Amino acid sequence: MPMRDPQKIYKDLETQKFSSLYFIFGEEPYLLNQCFQRFKKSVIAEGTEDFNYNLFYATENSPSEVKEAVETLPMMSPHRLVILKEAHEYSDKQWAEFESLITSPVETTIFVILATKVDKRKKILKTLTEVAETVEFKKPYENQVPWWINYIAQSLEVKISEEAIHLLHTLVGSHLLEIESEILKLKEYIGKRDRIELSDVASAVSRSKEENIFDFTRAVGERDQVKALEHLVQLLDQGQSEVGVVALVARHIRLLMVVKKGLEMSLHGGRLAQHAQVPSYFIESYVDQSRQWSMKKLEQTLVVLSETDKALKSSPLSSHIWLENMVLKACH
Repeated sequence: MPMRDPQKIYKDLETQKFSSLYFIFGEEPYLLNQCFQRFKKSVIAEGTEDFNYNLFYATENSPSEVKEAVETLPMMSPHRLVILKEAHEYSDKQWAEFESLITSPVETTIFVILATKVDKRKKILKTLTEVAETVEFKKPYENQVPWWINYIAQSLEVKISEEAIHLLHTLVGSHLLEIESEILKLKEYIGKRDRIELSDVASAVSRSKEENIFDFTRAVGERDQVKALEHLVQLLDQGQSEVGVVALVARHIRLLMVVKKGLEMSLHGGRLAQHAQVPSYFIESYVDQSRQWSMKKLEQTLVVLSETDKALKSSPLSSHIWLENMVLKACH
């Protein structure tokens, strides 16, 4: 069965057009959780949750427990809903216990399998993607994150200014679950006000961490090895993840590329800021930094960042060594 568009799945849920088997996977927990909530809201009739709903975790429940729930008939409703989270934690032997449910889904049960990591080479998973309604939730690209920040704020019934979006993106990164958590904190912080401003983000987030992030990315942008390494140590001491550091630099390098291309198009001031999608009062700093780089060097640095990201996720070598080498190569 071909991969489905998430929006089409959501439309089917709104119109009560259900399938018996769904396979939902992706590395963005926020999107998986949103999908899980939509299934629960669409399928379970009010007052029947105790009879017709089961939530299982592969790390806590055996395949036999899940299978028994899937094969149970619904009560006072045409369907029951069974959701299995963290399905990637099951072994091949455990997956094999689901073969009958996958090849012959139970018509009265809506069985939703959620996973983060998927090895499509596994036979049972290949069969699953052929039979089930399959959706992959991909991590948003960096240029899509501001839209998501605004969307998450709206879903939490709060507004957020463009400048606040930019600063929150810089401080938190692109992980939507973390963004949601920060917006919830900000909503509580602003009290009765209905709009999050730049000053709110600056005040509610650790000032020292904020300063170190700006100082670190600016030092990289200015190709100042010594300062960049100093701020790198401070960021790691404050709990910034190693992969998060790579993401911060990658976002900054891409921004400098956009600014550099904008300058080649004879854009300046507000027009350049709009082109780069940054607040106008940041643009001069980015312009000054972009002049320190050739386009070729920016492209080479993105390759270094990609290699560092892969190494951090797979190599036993101390992570700080990879990050130091990354900074040295970028600023050289």
